[in-house]
Amino acid sequence: MDMRIGSGFSFPVTAPKTSTNKTAAGELSRLSDKFKGYSFFAADIRPGMIYGSKNTTNVAISPQFLKKMADDPELEAEYEKEIENMKRLDEQNVRTHEMNGGKLIAQGWAIDKDGGISSWSIGNPGGNIRMKSPTEYANELYEKKKEKGNVVLKHRANTAKNKPSIRFDRKV
Repeated sequence: MDMRIGSGFSFPVTAPKTSTNKTAAGELSRLSDKFKGYSFFAADIRPGMIYGSKNTTNVAISPQFLKKMADDPELEAEYEKEIENMKRLDEQNVRTHEMNGGKLIAQGWAIDKDGGISSWSIGNPGGNIRMKSPTEYANELYEKKKEKGNVVLKHRANTAKNKPSIRFDRKV
């Protein structure tokens, strides 16, 4: 539609953008159609709640927040960008698991009634992960500090084995 001002100036006028998904169910359906490979659920998540499957990325969205998204096109656009970002983070999560010899079993996201976003994942670590004992970790830390030159060794005279004591000094 064109609007004319005075004698000859006209410019296009567009109606303000409104969402056509006036219900939470409509919003959920639209998101499911738009983001393939993702399973969307309307749910208020609480600790220990189980939802979704291991074949897709699972996104649980509070029904109250779905309604807010359906009623507010700007909020809807903002969270669509967040879901696009979720896709990138999910791909990175899969690569990280595979790089370490593991396998990602399932993953998902939750959006609460206030729009807060949290994520979860379940993975099988594979064979490349080995837990270090506190002693091994301390020895590695000691070697790194020793290479940097900020370790002072001090012998304790009152110990039976005369083991060195390690103290880390900061260089200023």
